[in-house]
Amino acid sequence: MTDASIDLPEEHYPSRESDKSDLSALKSDRLFRSIMENVADLIAVIDAKGYRIYNSPSYQRVLGYTSAELKGTWAYDKIHPDDQAQVVKAAAETLKTGVGKSLEYRMQHKDGSWRILESSGNVMRDGQGNVQNIVIVARDISDRKKEQWERRRAERELERSRQSYKDLVRREEMLNRRLTSQIRNSLDLDTILATAVNEIQDLLLIDLCNFFWHVPNTNPPEFQLVHFAASHNFLEAATSYPLSQLSQFGQRLLSQEIIQIQSIYTNPELDNVSRMLLAEKGFTSQLLVPIKTRSQKLGVIVAAHCQGSRPWDADEVELLQAVANQLAIAIDQAELFDSAQTNAANAQAQAILIEKALADLQKTQSQLIQTEKMSSLGQLVAGVAHEINNPVNFIYGNLNHTNRSVQNLLDAIALYQTNYPEPVPEISKFLDEIDLEFLQEDLPKMLTSMKIGADRIRQIVLSLRNFSRTDQEGRKPFNIHEGLDSTLLILQNRLKAYGDRPAINLTKRYGNIPIVNVYAGQLNQVFMNILSNAIDAIDESVANRDHATDITQHLASEISIITELKPPTPENHQLMVVIRIADNGRGIPEDILKKLFDPFFTTKPVGKGTGLGLSISYQIVVEKHQGRLECFSKVGVGTEFRIEIPV
Repeated sequence: MTDASIDLPEEHYPSRESDKSDLSALKSDRLFRSIMENVADLIAVIDAKGYRIYNSPSYQRVLGYTSAELKGTWAYDKIHPDDQAQVVKAAAETLKTGVGKSLEYRMQHKDGSWRILESSGNVMRDGQGNVQNIVIVARDISDRKKEQWERRRAERELERSRQSYKDLVRREEMLNRRLTSQIRNSLDLDTILATAVNEIQDLLLIDLCNFFWHVPNTNPPEFQLVHFAASHNFLEAATSYPLSQLSQFGQRLLSQEIIQIQSIYTNPELDNVSRMLLAEKGFTSQLLVPIKTRSQKLGVIVAAHCQGSRPWDADEVELLQAVANQLAIAIDQAELFDSAQTNAANAQAQAILIEKALADLQKTQSQLIQTEKMSSLGQLVAGVAHEINNPVNFIYGNLNHTNRSVQNLLDAIALYQTNYPEPVPEISKFLDEIDLEFLQEDLPKMLTSMKIGADRIRQIVLSLRNFSRTDQEGRKPFNIHEGLDSTLLILQNRLKAYGDRPAINLTKRYGNIPIVNVYAGQLNQVFMNILSNAIDAIDESVANRDHATDITQHLASEISIITELKPPTPENHQLMVVIRIADNGRGIPEDILKKLFDPFFTTKPVGKGTGLGLSISYQIVVEKHQGRLECFSKVGVGTEFRIEIPV
């Protein structure tokens, strides 16, 4: 960048002798010198060609340069190369128009570091009104910028942490949906295991996934490979895995220990024989997760990598452990199913009893799957809520004290300003540096914002804890309205508009109902299942709107929740609390309505539903609470679920 970047026609340049005489007279003034020596801001006078005529003493305090070192130098040579062009351009426009501009740019300190300056420019005119020089007033805002950057970095880290948690939940839900779908469609053990290794290999993006059974009756006992999934480059390694030759691994797996090997070459727990054997087969990294079934059979999932080191994240280990739990349930159910079929084939005379056993088996299977899933989800939700609650309570509890302390300090400063309106120069300089007026205005707002954010987090945590109810067992007094509100808060994001679907209008008409003794966590799950189905129904209605001919094509999406007290009737002598959840989706045909509460019956595609939600909800309401769960629907109008719980 050269002087030519800001050259203007000759008439814009006054003589340098005139510049010097005017400034010399000004600098000889005692008041001017006193002001310049004490002012905190950087003040410079630059001529029309960009050369420094005057620099205030504050340049030495802020940037390390004396006035003598800067005098006569080009004003832009110490500005960061990336910022220089905009500063030169702004100076040229100021000389041309006579109107100054505010800028932020980096300027080099004498020690080589970069400081961030915020400056504004004004012009000096001669007696004829022509622009003569530019006066630049700047201040060092590096510390303020650093605070802003740190705050943004912390916000980005928090967002990355949230995204990592969401990704873990998404991956686990995806894998569990696929496995649950396979369990629903087939109780064949080989099919389930083959599906599991393929899904794991695909989801974790690993080179190889194996499943072994431990065979204790051989001499010596061995691990037998039964299923594998591999990328095309590692099919040979998949069929010759030497797990039985690694005796140290075997003992740890028999003890139900998860084994993580980031790299076989750096892992201190591997002996040389095992390391050489794994290297010979082409393995470089492994994660081994054992599975123990109720029949005491031991299986092992082995995730292997064959291309260098592979760090196994805690999320991946947790995900694979969740898969192992699902597989244990599936294996148990497959064995029970095989046993039931064998008994049916060997005892035709007991056909009626066997049919009942199969029905009980299917019911037990759905309960085990849903119970395991909800138990894991409840523990996860409660754990996250608990971990968030402690630090948030600490922050929230201290914000009031902090606010009072800060206000007291601000009041004390204001009192000093009232009684000592003329502070000493050192205090005046410091107050200018910290921008006291801005701090007095911004600090209380900042504390208020922090309190609002902490209060919002507390509300979300409370809703999660109310929904999971993992700290309660058996029947407990329960406020149904609180349970509904907690569930709605969790589903709030699904009620918002997205894509072509507008926001769903929610109408709540809560009646005067009493506290009831129920299994709170299970009843919350019923609310979650029914409300989720209502949202799904509206989503499907909107998705098919272009082809629809019914009246839902012209209606806004709406879900209504009504609670009321139902007095005793001749058929039912108990006082009942009624919860009605209705949507204006496309409705349910009569032939589907009859099978709505059957286990594993679903109209949704694979991966979208298991057919267990309404079946489990029916068991919770009818069998656990001796209540009633009914569905009323009309195609083209909508659907209403009616829950009745005895008081």
